[in-house]
Amino acid sequence: MSERLRNEDKTEVINGIEMMSPPAYSNHNHVKFNVATVFKIYLKGNICIPFIDGEKVVLDSRKKGDYVVPDFFVLCDRSKHKKDGVYGAPDLIVEVLSPGTAEYDRGEKKELYQANGVKEYWIIEPNNRSIEVYLLKDGAYKLNALYRLPDEDEPDEDKVNAKTTFSVNMFPDMTVNLDEIFEYVNAWE
Repeated sequence: MSERLRNEDKTEVINGIEMMSPPAYSNHNHVKFNVATVFKIYLKGNICIPFIDGEKVVLDSRKKGDYVVPDFFVLCDRSKHKKDGVYGAPDLIVEVLSPGTAEYDRGEKKELYQANGVKEYWIIEPNNRSIEVYLLKDGAYKLNALYRLPDEDEPDEDKVNAKTTFSVNMFPDMTVNLDEIFEYVNAWE
């Protein structure tokens, strides 16, 4: 990746306020790419389509100029996809945490996604190798499950009890394996 691209910030506008995210690091990029790959393979020939970082999503048309750029999302209603972005709530959104965005992704963005009817929201922590899956129930997100890869130095009992594969709520026949999601993720970041 060129130094120019590496240093570009990602801009989003929420409530008329421009928010800039710092450039992503390797672990962040590996996770985004791995999530996109898993979904792209599964969704081949499906009405739903995957989008990776860079696609503008306008969630609330009443707030002119507001938009977000999720790390990854799945859209099943293709009528929402326009030339300059997606207008309306995607079905599933994934945000990959980094030190500069963690509070924002867990707070303001999570609330925005909830208020606009995003059915499933994943928060991925690359350094902890974990995925929190939130499902929208009665207008509010509820933590459905926490999945994580255990560390090598954890007790064997913890390793055995760790949930490292799961089915995607909106695609029950799709299995996600955390080894695939966290492939190439290093502990040094």
